[in-house]
Amino acid sequence: MKIAIKGTNLQLTSSIKQYVEEKVGNLDKYLKHVIEAKVELEKDRHHHTGDVMRAEVMLVLGSKILRADASSEDIFASVDLVIPKLKEQISKFKDKRETLKRRGARSAKKKF
Repeated sequence: MKIAIKGTNLQLTSSIKQYVEEKVGNLDKYLKHVIEAKVELEKDRHHHTGDVMRAEVMLVLGSKILRADASSEDIFASVDLVIPKLKEQISKFKDKRETLKRRGARSAKKKF
């Protein structure tokens, strides 16, 4: 899986890049056919007191895209918050795909 990391209003250090690559790279064991993961890390002050760190992750699965974002006061915490959201979306995606396979098999079985 190719991981593209972009930082907006934020200096991307090697420790941040390594942390994101480790966390997002672990999602590969849940879905084998992820083409690319786009990660955007942003520091925002709009309508907030103090810095707000936001992490957004998009997983490109061919024609399907799974996207999640999370905000926190720490960039590492934002990444930690976004990963469970993606795991939930991956689980729903896999369940839906399995349900459609079973539904198709049931209809084929009824025809015979």
